Amino acid sequence: MIGEMLSDQEARCHGLRERKKVRTRQALRAAALERARTQGPDAFTVEEICADVDVAPRTFFNHFPSKDAVLFDWDTASLDELAAEVRARTEASPLEAATAVLAEVTVALTTSPTWHGQMELLRTHPELHPRIAHVGRTVEQTVAQALAGRDGADTPATAHRLAAAAAMAVMQVAVAGWLADPAGPPARRVYGDVLAAAREAFAALPD
Repeated sequence: MIGEMLSDQEARCHGLRERKKVRTRQALRAAALERARTQGPDAFTVEEICADVDVAPRTFFNHFPSKDAVLFDWDTASLDELAAEVRARTEASPLEAATAVLAEVTVALTTSPTWHGQMELLRTHPELHPRIAHVGRTVEQTVAQALAGRDGADTPATAHRLAAAAAMAVMQVAVAGWLADPAGPPARRVYGDVLAAAREAFAALPD
């Protein structure tokens, strides 16, 4: 249940050219989501999206590798930023680093209009869940690889993979809980409650 980190995170991009790229990418994704909601996720074309945004198809493929990718996939810059955030937490344990970063991702997603559009699309087209699951696996792998790099390893060890998987599980449960009651506690508090429950559950495991 993950969308793309947009808005605040991408607003950090420096330079007019980078900001223009972000705006174009956001516009293409917004147009695709709107057409997917009104026409169906497989009924629109790249050419229609480009016409909506007034760009050439070549511009579309500068941002997305395929039509499927425009609905949910994270771009390279967002994944790189996620990895950098993980690597910057040098004093934390792998699990602490992963859960702290994904707590911020949870807050960013639940306040993003794009993400809410993605969730609406999933509610009306549950057949798209495999696509969002693929994005989740990509994010998890990115976190695990970043933890490994932070610790001077080329490939993730068991501790890195476990930390990434556990943090993703906390995030998914927290997002599901928040979606069940959007008017209730803020996403950060929901995430914290789920993380506390996870710590308690792991502490109860037999030796």
